[in-house]
Amino acid sequence: MSNRLLRLSSIKFTFSFLFIFIIACSSNEDIVIDNDDDQITEEVEEPEEEIVEPLPEGPSEQEILQSKNDLLQLLIENTLNNGVKKTWHISSASLVNATGTLDVTANSNILDDEFIFTSSNSSDEVSGILTWKKRKGINHIADANSSIANDNYSSPVELDFIINDNIEIVHPDFTLIKDTENTISGEIIVDEATNSKLMVSLVQKTSDDYKIAPTNINFKSFANFNNITSYGKTTGFVGSNNTNSLYLSYRDDSSYPRVRRVYKYDINSQVLDSTEITYTGSEFTSSRLHLIDDQLVVVGSGRVSTMKNTLDSEISTYPYASNLSRAGSAAVDSQVYLLGGDLTVLDNPKVPFKIRSLNNSTYDLQDVFTIEESRTIAEGEIVDSDLYVFGGLVENSNPYELIKTGFKYNLDNGSLDYFDLPKGIFETTACRYENLIFVSGKLPFVENEPNFFFGVLNVETNSFIETSINFESIDPSLVDIEGLTIVNDTLYIAVENISNSKIVVEYVDLNSL
Repeated sequence: MSNRLLRLSSIKFTFSFLFIFIIACSSNEDIVIDNDDDQITEEVEEPEEEIVEPLPEGPSEQEILQSKNDLLQLLIENTLNNGVKKTWHISSASLVNATGTLDVTANSNILDDEFIFTSSNSSDEVSGILTWKKRKGINHIADANSSIANDNYSSPVELDFIINDNIEIVHPDFTLIKDTENTISGEIIVDEATNSKLMVSLVQKTSDDYKIAPTNINFKSFANFNNITSYGKTTGFVGSNNTNSLYLSYRDDSSYPRVRRVYKYDINSQVLDSTEITYTGSEFTSSRLHLIDDQLVVVGSGRVSTMKNTLDSEISTYPYASNLSRAGSAAVDSQVYLLGGDLTVLDNPKVPFKIRSLNNSTYDLQDVFTIEESRTIAEGEIVDSDLYVFGGLVENSNPYELIKTGFKYNLDNGSLDYFDLPKGIFETTACRYENLIFVSGKLPFVENEPNFFFGVLNVETNSFIETSINFESIDPSLVDIEGLTIVNDTLYIAVENISNSKIVVEYVDLNSL
């Protein structure tokens, strides 16, 4: 009996334990009984799937190509000036160099720059050519606005560019972008060695931005260069933006050995300095002056002399084979050109008109171009790559036969074009001002009447007008015009008072016209 009770008690205990275990397990949601294989397994939670935002799709190749062509079209398409061409100019500029950053927006050596873009099919890229009319130079290492100006004058340069996938206009020397619908901005490297660059903003140039030829000029008294004798259109006269000075030269026959006297007048300090070039031998009277880098170049009829523009350096003089009488001259890209001046020979009484270049190393004269016509005592000026020569005298004509034409000779391609002048003039002189060339010349003598001509050629419109001028300090009937020059938007005119052979200088602010 007791054994039976013991077995029943064991069975009850077993069922009781199993019942408690089942209840305990059923209270845990992570424990389940697999009815298929009677195994107990733990349920593992799956991690939440990370949601990755899709990257925005970039422009397609077709869209990039369209953007490139749109920019090229903006650069070249002209909606102004009858659609002839689209020209950009600087609206703001800063020079960045080792000394810092200078705002040069108002500098006249910057304001005359022009930029012309044309398309090109020379590569698989969207590409073109930028023609940069650099004109008056700048001092890329300047540390103040007063030293920015450079007296060099440059011909245009052509630079290939592409428009890259970032829609930038690029060349090894510049990177430009479209800033607004009407503005291009970026940087231009002006000197790689010093990493000097211009930060520019360009806008389209309109007809209102070009200089207009004045119909009347009233000159004001400036200064007298006393005791300087002019020998009939033989006085050299030039101005410097770099030194803010006027230079004048003439040959003095009152002493032996002969000398060419050279004067420098500082416009700010009103100090007049001078030096002299001594030489022996035969030479005609004419002097022509040019400023290249920091040098003053004095071109005589048979030799050329160079000195610092401060006149305080040693003078170097080099003779050349030809002895030219009253030749004109002009300069671009540090190259001086002599115009005419050949003398009559017995077998050819009317010699051709020659354009010669002055070799900067040997100082020999080299023929550039010959025009089979008689034209003497004619001066010229260069705008971009075009040499303009005005008037002249037919040699040995009696009475004087004055020439009523000028011509334009392109120094790059050798093209030659003639244009009419309002009057026949000789002993001419000229100076450029952006798209204008001021021209003076001599007329046949009429007693008590001005015997000079003054006019302005607009090279942009190919128009030439005669300009009425008045002087403050001298009677116009007593004037021979010796030279014209421009310094910082001021036109200076050197005239000889023919009653006493003294040089008088007068001026006008061109911004006031």
